[in-house]
Amino acid sequence: MSILILGASGQIGAYTVQDLTEFCGEKDIIASSRKMSNVKKAMDDLRLTKNVKLMEIDATDTARVLDVIKKEKVESVVNCAWYQTNLGVMDACLKGGATYTDLGGFFDTCLKQIDLHKKWKDAGINATIGLGSTPGMTNIAGAAGAKRLDSVDTIDIVCAWGNTLPVKEAGWPGYSIRTVLDEFTQESVQWLNGKYERQKILGGEKEVLMPEPIGKVKSYYIKHSEPATMGKYLKAKNVTFRIGFPYHDMATFLTLRALGFADDKPMEVGGAKVSPLDYLTAMYQKGVADARGAPPKEKFEYDMFRIDCVGKKGGMPSTVTYFIVTWNDPERGVSSARDTAVPPAIVAHWQHTKRIKEPGVFPAEATVEPEPFFKELGKRKILVDEQVTASTKFY
Repeated sequence: MSILILGASGQIGAYTVQDLTEFCGEKDIIASSRKMSNVKKAMDDLRLTKNVKLMEIDATDTARVLDVIKKEKVESVVNCAWYQTNLGVMDACLKGGATYTDLGGFFDTCLKQIDLHKKWKDAGINATIGLGSTPGMTNIAGAAGAKRLDSVDTIDIVCAWGNTLPVKEAGWPGYSIRTVLDEFTQESVQWLNGKYERQKILGGEKEVLMPEPIGKVKSYYIKHSEPATMGKYLKAKNVTFRIGFPYHDMATFLTLRALGFADDKPMEVGGAKVSPLDYLTAMYQKGVADARGAPPKEKFEYDMFRIDCVGKKGGMPSTVTYFIVTWNDPERGVSSARDTAVPPAIVAHWQHTKRIKEPGVFPAEATVEPEPFFKELGKRKILVDEQVTASTKFY
């Protein structure tokens, strides 16, 4: 029985295939993309072409996805395509009897996926959604912190990234540029005082201390799926998600927004029609593909996450903080973006081997065992540190 990866030519999907092959030991893998030439180049760049089966599949074509699931006897599907395809691919998986995981549903889609729980439970199939770096690692860290506490008041999540190059230049984000533009044009929804509350775009500015070499960084509320699920599943009063954008990247994204690159309406240029968003996406994908073909030979880029779980232990205030740090791996020629590609590989492998098998649709914090998961991350040089701050009274 095989594992199907959709969007395997992208920045994340290609490394997910690599992890399933090299670390999880999966032998029967189908790597697919909308264009055969794209997925072939991605697998050639990673020297995986001989180890996987290549297929041309558009994730928006759910009939085609279902046909492949049935004909190829696919047992597990990893959707690394855009989050707008999540619901359609899930429908194909449900009809085809395949387990499912993805990189996240950007709040609104995530809630629609959770609403499918009964259908999946009745069908006896597991879907564990939102398995990237964030959502994904962040949700699981929140679950780990909640287990350390008797009660949880607040879970605050901050994501940041950067590089140590002498000349700071704006770089591609470690996730879809389309999602970035969504983040800069849509109001966020946070879980505050036990309910969803809409916030203004880039609101909630807060200075946060991250590990070096970042240090202090200004962070902002961003629309994300952690607040959609973690408050309810972990019984926390507050769940917030912020991003601390590097200064040059922040300026670049604001400029792209101001120039209208978030617009998905086609415009005519030189006799051809294309939307600004589709054009930007194509340039982004080209940049990612070119970089993958010439991996860096030095350690210079990083992703960092801080998850603070605040509550009580033994009747006293206590805080459990997780720092997750990933550098690019020069030895394997893999970027720091692998921290988004690895979690869905681990979970798909656990679904495939029946370690995760509870039927229904669940967020990562509900089904993934934190400590074994953290140890798997450690094998890939994705480093998780836990710090506990507790109060004690001697009277």
